[in-house]
Amino acid sequence: MNNVGAILGRVFCSGPFSFALGFGLGVLALYMLDRAREKKKMEETHKEIEALVKALELRLQQEKKEG
Repeated sequence: MNNVGAILGRVFCSGPFSFALGFGLGVLALYMLDRAREKKKMEETHKEIEALVKALELRLQQEKKEG
């Protein structure tokens, strides 16, 4: 069992495996950051659209009162 641990230690700590693991985690982190930015952008756009709709509703109400 001790030999298995030593072999696994060498595999997981080897240069190529460590590079691949680090690269994979880096790509995953960038993807998650991009998704978070995209979500924030969508929320801001949603708020802008709600504000525009509310402004249009108020304008229609004013036109109905005047007309």
